[in-house]
Amino acid sequence: MHRVWVASVLAVPFAAVMSLIGVQNGGLAAPTAYLDEVKLAETSKGTETVKYYDVRGSSIDELRRDVFSRGPYDERNGQRYAGWAEWRIQWSFDRRVVPQGCAVSRAATETHVQYTLPRWVDADKAPAELRKRWQEFVEALMQHELGHGQLARELADRIEFAIESLPPEPTCEELDRKVNELATRMILEDDTQEAYDRETLHGQTQGAAFPSIVVRASAK
Repeated sequence: MHRVWVASVLAVPFAAVMSLIGVQNGGLAAPTAYLDEVKLAETSKGTETVKYYDVRGSSIDELRRDVFSRGPYDERNGQRYAGWAEWRIQWSFDRRVVPQGCAVSRAATETHVQYTLPRWVDADKAPAELRKRWQEFVEALMQHELGHGQLARELADRIEFAIESLPPEPTCEELDRKVNELATRMILEDDTQEAYDRETLHGQTQGAAFPSIVVRASAK
């Protein structure tokens, strides 16, 4: 048996609460300053981490403005978001020589997910009711982001099964190419993340709405 490690990675970001928090059109968006990064889980199948950006304010309007200024920025559409999930899938496989040529004997995947969330650093200066609403929002936002992570892990499981189901190829080089093409195609064609956002309205149906006013994020 010949061991082959294919360190192929595709990173795909998904922004939660796409139309949740945004303010005023125009102006330059401030760079995002990320602080603590906390590891939520680490296994042989991957990792989960969360990093935070600090926001300040003592009212809904102030918090909304700070989230707009500091939240994760998506260069693809010029929008900022309250929450973000980014995942990478790595795949590897063992190959062996068979009468038909070269075959996969075992496959493995790792999924690495990083969540980005807001952290209200001066909440002690705000009214209790506002703090309560913020906490409910952040907890719901985290649950929505965790859903993106779970979908990524489920996709990795499907990739692993699909790699192991590939038929033999005449050469190991051809097998390597087929494995990488298959895994890459499955990631690019997967629509479960987008469907999840459509079904949950980017987390709003899960409670990730603060306040109960939906404002589409503005372009920078």
